Amino acid sequence: MSDEGPRPVPQLGSIAPYVMGKPPKADEPRGAKLSSNENPFGPSPLGIAAAVAALPGVNRYPDDPGVLRQRIAAHHGVGPESVVTGAGSDEIIHLVCSVYLEPGRRMVVADPPYGIHRIAGQLSGATLVRIPVVDWTHDLASMAAVARPGDVIAVTNPHNPTGTAVRPDELRALLATVPRDCVVLVDEAYHEYMDDDVRATAIGMLDLHPGLIVSRTFSKVYGLAGLRAGYGIGRPETLEPLDRVRAPANVNALALAAASAALDDRAHVERSVALTREGRARLVDACVRLGLEHVPSQANFVLVRDRDGWPEALGRDGIAVRPGANLGVPGWHRVSIGTPAEMDRVIAILELLFG
Repeated sequence: MSDEGPRPVPQLGSIAPYVMGKPPKADEPRGAKLSSNENPFGPSPLGIAAAVAALPGVNRYPDDPGVLRQRIAAHHGVGPESVVTGAGSDEIIHLVCSVYLEPGRRMVVADPPYGIHRIAGQLSGATLVRIPVVDWTHDLASMAAVARPGDVIAVTNPHNPTGTAVRPDELRALLATVPRDCVVLVDEAYHEYMDDDVRATAIGMLDLHPGLIVSRTFSKVYGLAGLRAGYGIGRPETLEPLDRVRAPANVNALALAAASAALDDRAHVERSVALTREGRARLVDACVRLGLEHVPSQANFVLVRDRDGWPEALGRDGIAVRPGANLGVPGWHRVSIGTPAEMDRVIAILELLFG
């Protein structure tokens, strides 16, 4: 009898773990966490009230997913059978890869990829086909050109870690070009933060490709990252296998209640978007003025090239930002947009160093 213990699947050895953004030091009185692209303006008040009201019922399994699926469907103008829910959009990504990938199949991703796309694809045993970004943006034409039958093609729009967005016409061209049995997963976690003149959702493109799945999350603009709720939208026949294999009650009762209510909290969404766009513009303007190389962003963060120790200077002032080495972009740091006061501190430090 062997005493070596259980052995993980072979592909696990090649998977680098996802490293979450670190918070400031616990003893830092002015700590600011700008490392995880969270909503610094707090959770939806309607969502929190609904979660509190749901607390007395947590001895029961939650409605699975019942009301939330109905609310999401109505919000986007689709049928409930076109919605699948998950513990954050990351679970939707893992479900897609577990259902539609296996050893011998391929996953086409941008390079650098979103970390969860990479991990979920590798865990499935699929081969990752990395297509380098052009001007920090998905090269959708090249991704379409390499696509083979049965591939999963992952597009993050806006992209993480670069913050760039693809043009709707380019996405439509990809959907019209790739084999019909491909799954095209469009991750729209940061959709609400995009400028009005470029914001277009792939949800309106479901008629173009049978394998299109659009993932969304309640973690960003709705401010519910700690509760873990997300969803996917697609054709019923494409989502049915995901719904069949997801864990029962995979979205907990508090998350279901909070997410259902947060969908109606337009005031919170509009305030969060407006303040985030304002902070993003201020940071970009400072980078331009101070000669700091950066990537123009449509998300709630800006990728800034390392130079003369500015990330360390922020850290000494209790401001945590995300090292690019963890995200596939060594030599850069990703700065999440914080409150106006937090952005004042970031910009003041940059001006002290480079002004």
